[in-house]
Amino acid sequence: MEQKIQELTAKIYQEGVEKGEAQAKKITADAQEKAAAVIAEAKAQAGKIITDAKQQAAELNRNTEAEIRLSGTQALSAIKQQILNLVTAKVIDNGAAVALSDPATIKEFVATIVHNWKSGSEAPKLEVLLPAQKQEELRRAFEKGASDLLKKGMTLSFSKSIKSGFRIGPQDGSFKISLTDEDFAEFFKEYLRPRTRTYLFGE
Repeated sequence: MEQKIQELTAKIYQEGVEKGEAQAKKITADAQEKAAAVIAEAKAQAGKIITDAKQQAAELNRNTEAEIRLSGTQALSAIKQQILNLVTAKVIDNGAAVALSDPATIKEFVATIVHNWKSGSEAPKLEVLLPAQKQEELRRAFEKGASDLLKKGMTLSFSKSIKSGFRIGPQDGSFKISLTDEDFAEFFKEYLRPRTRTYLFGE
């Protein structure tokens, strides 16, 4: 009887041990599975973070390069424009001022304009505005070489605001045709800029 009790006790013990071991194995397996899932998810999130970071870095790099290229293009364009302005100014400004400071040249310009002025059958009554700083030279030039124009009613006036060249128009002041050094320079600059740009930069 006692032997049977011992055998039953041993059997129950053995079954308990086996169940405990099985349960422990299951708990361990579940824990390992969950740990693996957590690790996999963490790796996936880390991979996404890395991918996103690389994409953002690439986008930032592209934007930075684009801004640098744009800034470089704008700077180059500004430099080209400055060079162009300097070249055309050097070529034209002094030349226009010199040409339109010569009393004989001014007189010829004015005479040509007056002779071609259309004002019906009557001679036009015109006023010519000239540089005040060359008043005496210009008056002598017109009295000597264009006295017929003065006799027909053209009057000479002088202004300190005109450095060289002249303005001409009806004596009633209704309008003026301006042919000062600034006018000539601006006209020729607009004409020369495209050609000078092509010559300098091949554009």
